[in-house]
Amino acid sequence: MEMNTIADWEEWVRLAHEDPEKFERERAAAIEELIMSHPAETRHRNRQLQWKINAIRQTSPNSLYACVRIYEMLMDSVYGPDGLLAAIELLRSGNGENDRLAKQYSPTKKKGRLLDFKTKRRME
Repeated sequence: MEMNTIADWEEWVRLAHEDPEKFERERAAAIEELIMSHPAETRHRNRQLQWKINAIRQTSPNSLYACVRIYEMLMDSVYGPDGLLAAIELLRSGNGENDRLAKQYSPTKKKGRLLDFKTKRRME
């Protein structure tokens, strides 16, 4: 069974209620298919992230608590000390105070336009 779109939500819900073991197998297969659709150089990192998500799900007392913990992990990856915004600020400032981030986001990589997240701008 291939279910890859949000339109398949009702089918996922039905399967989770009727056959939880099959649901978990299908979920794992869909995740693996998604990971394999990414470039080879990002697959290892994607698998690490999925491992963390699975660990949170397995150690959480219920689904809602797992969702909250996964959301907190996401927010930390954006706003945390080594998060996305810190990396952007490091690139923007041009100083090398955080060598790990400086190497990870090397200036030799292709550059994109940096957006200013500190001010609110309307999309026009």
